[in-house]
Amino acid sequence: MPEWVISWVLVAVSILLLRPTIRWLHKHIQGLGLLITNNPRGAMLIYYLLLVPGVFLHEGSQWIMSKILRVKIKKFRLWPEKQRSGVIRLGLVEIDGNTDVVRATLIGIVPLVVGIGAIALIGGRRFEPGALIDALATGDLPTIFAGLGVFLSAPDFWLWVYLVFAIANTMLPEEHDAINWWLIVGALVGLAIVLWILDLSILIKAGLDGPLAQMAASMSMALILSLCIDWTVMGLIWALERLLPRWLDREIEYQ
Repeated sequence: MPEWVISWVLVAVSILLLRPTIRWLHKHIQGLGLLITNNPRGAMLIYYLLLVPGVFLHEGSQWIMSKILRVKIKKFRLWPEKQRSGVIRLGLVEIDGNTDVVRATLIGIVPLVVGIGAIALIGGRRFEPGALIDALATGDLPTIFAGLGVFLSAPDFWLWVYLVFAIANTMLPEEHDAINWWLIVGALVGLAIVLWILDLSILIKAGLDGPLAQMAASMSMALILSLCIDWTVMGLIWALERLLPRWLDREIEYQ
């Protein structure tokens, strides 16, 4: 099987796994904040501060894309607000409801594209994921620990981990983002058909084996890195939710 196929499959699977992971984290970060502070406003502040770099990237990228595409912005907010449903919305870019589907889709999808790109850049420039993956593939414990040591020794390691965490958990499209996924799929399929009709299928193969393969590899690396960090944080939150009630003499219940 070609490597680009494996990479794109990893991208799809990672996004599918990331969605419920992010949903769990958002819910339990708020719950943990409420458990610690015993104050809804304090919990909301903790929730916001943990994810604020990602909020700025998400809303900022949509604001910039809206300006580039000359779409009217009805509301723009970079601070949290509790909705009538009880859900806390960390930020908001609300565009004109009459915006055509193409521009609405581009505005809705841009935080995901920018987020994955930012995480891939951090992972490639600040960490050594390749060395760690190669070490894990050997199955040799000393080699694995050596690769882990190289990975953890990156300058400002915890700062970059925090940024990846904040970006990964705010980059997915939100409910109010009007994205037409069929438009994106249709555009890609249409391009492939046109190239095939023009007998330029060699360009398709070159793209899949070249730039698109590299893009898929970078995206899969970024998403897998995000999942690994998220699952580590989930384990930490799970442990705190069982230890803190004993010390604070209060519990948090999820519905």
